[in-house]
Amino acid sequence: MDKVTKPSPGVGMPKPRLLIPVFTHFSVRYILRTGMLTALTEFTQPIVALSWQDPALENEFSQAGAEILHVPNFTFSPQFKETRELVNFWHKQVRQTNTTEIDIRREASLLGLRERVNYEVQILKDRIKTALPARIPHLLQQEESLFWSETNYQEFDSILDQSKPDAVFSITPFVNKEEPLLRCAQKRGVLRITSILSFDNVTSRTRLPVSFEHYLVWNRYNHAELLRAYPDITPEQITISGPPQFDFYYDPANVMPEEKWRSRLGLPSARPVILFGGGTYKIVPNEPLFLKQLDDAISNGEVPAHPIILFRRHPGDIASRWQEVLSGVKNTFTDQSWQANESRGQINITHADIEQLCSTLAHCAVQINSSSTLTVDGAVFDRPQIGPAYDPGSSRKYDRVLKELYIREHYIPITNSGGLDLVYSRPDFIRAVNDGFEKPAERTEGRKKIVEEICTYNDGQSTLRVVKKLRQLLGG
Repeated sequence: MDKVTKPSPGVGMPKPRLLIPVFTHFSVRYILRTGMLTALTEFTQPIVALSWQDPALENEFSQAGAEILHVPNFTFSPQFKETRELVNFWHKQVRQTNTTEIDIRREASLLGLRERVNYEVQILKDRIKTALPARIPHLLQQEESLFWSETNYQEFDSILDQSKPDAVFSITPFVNKEEPLLRCAQKRGVLRITSILSFDNVTSRTRLPVSFEHYLVWNRYNHAELLRAYPDITPEQITISGPPQFDFYYDPANVMPEEKWRSRLGLPSARPVILFGGGTYKIVPNEPLFLKQLDDAISNGEVPAHPIILFRRHPGDIASRWQEVLSGVKNTFTDQSWQANESRGQINITHADIEQLCSTLAHCAVQINSSSTLTVDGAVFDRPQIGPAYDPGSSRKYDRVLKELYIREHYIPITNSGGLDLVYSRPDFIRAVNDGFEKPAERTEGRKKIVEEICTYNDGQSTLRVVKKLRQLLGG
């Protein structure tokens, strides 16, 4: 590890300059909407490195006290990409997590016969290439060499020349666009701190491209996962903070009166609402058929509560795969929030978006998603949670894929909590929906356990814990 010079401002000294990469819309929610950025200005000079153009968002960052820099796209040679992917493959293998094998099977299931054979042959080749431990140091050295010779790292290095940061605070360290900025900071010996955005990242994402002096995570599972996956990390380098983006849920001001919420979304006032949170195609194939099954069941009178469905599409999903089903449903409304910025595919998550999400979670009587973080969000509001774990298509081709989503390492505490009603067939699905309306308190204790296990804290103070740790690390 390169030597790190820790900033230590004294009385009357300039505040340490803190570089914050903002490369995804979730980073906007994390750093800006939580109020974290404003708190950081008390003891740092924040510099936001923004990866897309959005004048309104840039103005908000400036008004909050941050300097703004724009970063280029990360470009690299095919050889670097191939080597990096092989390093990631090796890393996932040595972590000894079931998520790796589950993801391999899921990817294979989505391919045609010829493509599947090619994919499985490539997996076998990668296993052979990484089987001998003696080959790994050479592989890592090759990756390092290719980064400095076959990428556009100089463009990111110049950003460090321009910003002159004392420290870098990364929220999305697994996002590959952030890699050159982090590598250049490490080479310069700049203090590096990360707050890992989501509880699944350590086990489901790639290898961290750099080491950090400190890691902030959601829970005790993330703490253990980091220690297992990265032997050089010590327990003292990890702080369990909880998820700052969940702090919104503990502020009643973020929940609109129900009639206002219904009016904003164009929902009728007389019928209870089911929230259907969509995933992405690569995670949940055939998912639109769940929505159709539920909508048909309501039309057929199989759900006596006669609810409506509020469909909320994942911002990273393909809108076209839902069009056919949505064109034929009779009881479904669509939440159109979180519109993408078409120039870079990112979203300015506004306070109005957050208010709408909080209100939706609070006012929807029953909530459905396929192994999403939304289960945790909904558990905070103690709403019945249903997890479809079967393929709704006629062939049931993806049955195993859907079932295994719920036993990926990060999701096991949720599956085992008793707070999630897993369903394995259409009749079971409709039964669970009716149970949610008729017996809403049945799994309350399990939902409390979900929050306890995944979020650690339920006090709405995770942002404060992150800020406090940053102040300590930066000598404030």
